[in-house]
Amino acid sequence: MNNKSVKDNMNIFRAFSEGMYNDNLEGLMEYIDENVEWVIMATGETFRGIDEFRQLALRSMNARKHTKEAHAEFTNVFNSEDQSQMCIEYDHGAIVTEKWTGSSGKHPAAGTKANIKICLVCHVKNGKWDRVHEYFDLMSVIAPTEKRRLYS
Repeated sequence: MNNKSVKDNMNIFRAFSEGMYNDNLEGLMEYIDENVEWVIMATGETFRGIDEFRQLALRSMNARKHTKEAHAEFTNVFNSEDQSQMCIEYDHGAIVTEKWTGSSGKHPAAGTKANIKICLVCHVKNGKWDRVHEYFDLMSVIAPTEKRRLYS
């Protein structure tokens, strides 16, 4: 295990968590590879390159706001032994804004409180994320849990 790689991965995680808590996009951009490929598995969208990633991040930040009660809570961070892979799990509590621009065609009304469980599977290259697969349950975003059956 390379101590520099461990430190790099912790720096990436800190920048990501800071970005989530405080909408600090610029702090995170330092740890995103210019040729990043970010795939949102729930919607099938793929964002390639640093400019498309910035558009994705801004879209996300504009679509929600955080409060003391509704914010990101990180639950697990895992690294592969060689530090080339990271897996980050978190609960993303937020309040939907009127600037929602999701691609699903359906979206919750502004002011809706959302709680989304998200998992990011990330590849790390030269201390930056160059490939990310983002997993979440799209229905947890567009239909509040109390209005849908989880089990039959």
